[in-house]
Amino acid sequence: MLKILKDLIAPKKCYSCKKEWHFLCEECFFKIEKHYFFDEICYICKKHSKNFLVHEKCKKEIYYDKTIILTHYKIKIIKKLIKDAKFYYKKEILDEFSEFLIEKMIKYMKEELKTFKKQDFIIIPTPMTFLKKLIRWYNQTEILAKNIAKNFDFKYEKNLILKTRHTRQQSLLSRQKRLQNLKKSFKINKKIVDIVDKKIVILVDDVISTWTTVNEISKILKKFWAQKVIVITIASWY
Repeated sequence: MLKILKDLIAPKKCYSCKKEWHFLCEECFFKIEKHYFFDEICYICKKHSKNFLVHEKCKKEIYYDKTIILTHYKIKIIKKLIKDAKFYYKKEILDEFSEFLIEKMIKYMKEELKTFKKQDFIIIPTPMTFLKKLIRWYNQTEILAKNIAKNFDFKYEKNLILKTRHTRQQSLLSRQKRLQNLKKSFKINKKIVDIVDKKIVILVDDVISTWTTVNEISKILKKFWAQKVIVITIASWY
């Protein structure tokens, strides 16, 4: 009811066409998708791979198994929407991105959704430090992950992976410095670690630039016997 009243008093407007009721309407999103479509590739070697699976031959020091990316971060409207959702408290933008991500997952996770039961899945957000979350008021990836989990009726666990210290922005660093920057910055929650065993873990992020963060988290998940790690994100730099 509060959302409806808010929309009546100050309706959302599409950042692209300015029509009311959405921050990004379906028509404008599909136009973006048509011009900036991600081919089905392995994001390590950039060669064709059905449903975005990482090739087995590409898995040296790579711990995630699949990537599903909604769109490109280089698109000005997408960049503006993400920044407003993260830094200017427009959390409803994340609800709309969640809907687009869910459609993408249904399309490119057909095999997993058909083969496995809902109890075999866990959805987790990319964590942030307590201080950063306190300053920002919320973790945007938690909102995305929770929305997706609710749609599929999957288990959602926001505290499975914990971020233990502040790290510098990864995209500004060399590969070697990225790895050093992330060293000992994540840990698994030992109180609930048993839930990972033999599960398909869906790791949700908002923007991915270097892939080292999601790879480091995936490494921890695989160490505790996750069967598969699927990375879901709104946008990628590449």
